[in-house]
Amino acid sequence: MPDLDFTQRLCNMDIVMQVILNDPFLGKRVEGSFTTVPLRDEFLENARLFMFETYCRIHQRIDMGVLAEKLNLNYDEAERWIVDLIRTLKLDAKIDSQTGTIVMEPNHLNVYEQLIDHTKALSGRTHKLVTQLLEHAQQSQPAR
Repeated sequence: MPDLDFTQRLCNMDIVMQVILNDPFLGKRVEGSFTTVPLRDEFLENARLFMFETYCRIHQRIDMGVLAEKLNLNYDEAERWIVDLIRTLKLDAKIDSQTGTIVMEPNHLNVYEQLIDHTKALSGRTHKLVTQLLEHAQQSQPAR
């Protein structure tokens, strides 16, 4: 499928279903008169989660209709699934029901966390610099 870009190929539940049905470990099993796919539900849930995470990394605003189509869910199911995901994973996201979009909040550290991170990095670099200066000073001293 050369005409599809990476995200379209990655986020296509039809392809995911083909993979699971054709995989020798995950695929169909005929048991008596029943055909089963043992790990289908878990595999699909993890595939949906992966697709949602991928979309969240790429886009800041996500159309619910497009996402529902990609996840192979109807609009209401997709909305419930995403609300549960936002609650359980404590995502910084909001659903704008008027426009039918998911708005991802940027994941910025607060000022105090940034200050602590910079201070830790500065402390490490200072220690390394002092160690290098001391080694250089010891090497340049003449032997007595």
